[in-house]
Amino acid sequence: MMKRIYYICNLQAGKAELSAHLGYVIDEMTKAGYEVTVHPTQAPLDATKAAIYAAESGMYDYIWCSGGDGTLNETMSGLMTAKKKVPLGYIPCGSVNDFARSIGIPREIPRAVEEVLKGKPKMFDLGTINDRTFNYIAAFGAFTDVTYETPQNVKNMIGPVAYILNAARTITSIRPFPMRITCDGQVFENAFIFGMITNSASVGGVLSISDFMFDDGEFEITLLKQPDSALELGETLRFLRDIHEIGENDNVICLRASDITVELLEKTDVPWTVDGEYMQNESHFHIVNHKQAVSLLVPETCDPACFRER
Repeated sequence: MMKRIYYICNLQAGKAELSAHLGYVIDEMTKAGYEVTVHPTQAPLDATKAAIYAAESGMYDYIWCSGGDGTLNETMSGLMTAKKKVPLGYIPCGSVNDFARSIGIPREIPRAVEEVLKGKPKMFDLGTINDRTFNYIAAFGAFTDVTYETPQNVKNMIGPVAYILNAARTITSIRPFPMRITCDGQVFENAFIFGMITNSASVGGVLSISDFMFDDGEFEITLLKQPDSALELGETLRFLRDIHEIGENDNVICLRASDITVELLEKTDVPWTVDGEYMQNESHFHIVNHKQAVSLLVPETCDPACFRER
């Protein structure tokens, strides 16, 4: 009996390049011995509903999705919610595709299909921030508005560089946010200009994070305090290019935790982004790591050191 794939695709993601490759993707799946059902997304959160339907129907051996980080977020949210667990295959079609880059899925659609078809299922942690699911990042403060304020056509043309250029415009408007942040019981109270809770090796195609695992039940947390000078700010931003050690210095805190609360100490509007999408500001955020919540097909080239369970 043929195995079945339920294929959720966002035909508008990135440069809408999937439209030109859709026939090829379905053909390759069929050649590999799968019966394929295709569901093009029609509206926001449609991928979530489709993933829940496909998983709980019991009719499909795999669920695949194509799109950017937002489509992946919606699909994984559905899979975490569904009562039946089904492995996910992912073909990236967005502008930056942080998550795909982290697990070694190629940017080119034909190569991605080839690698994912040969991939093996691995368990991944997911996060929730209040009542919203995220795959790889929840961040606040300076630069977080770059991902959703950078025009889509600019992202399409120059990809990661778009984020850098747009971020440069925000440096003069950086402001501190007095907060109390509790990470597994450890409390940090300060004026922070930026913070990110991540489960990825890459953020925005610009920042890189070393020494992490996708399935260890912990997030990597980076907090930037208000610098005293432009020189200190520059040194801090250079550090963000390669975050490779846990600890605390004058302006940067790096640690790991599975349960985080963020409390505003003043009434102010703090910009937040979740998997590259805007999130409404609130005075209190509770962030939880859901250990090994979903199964994802990863290429054979994915670094095994990124997984506790091998």
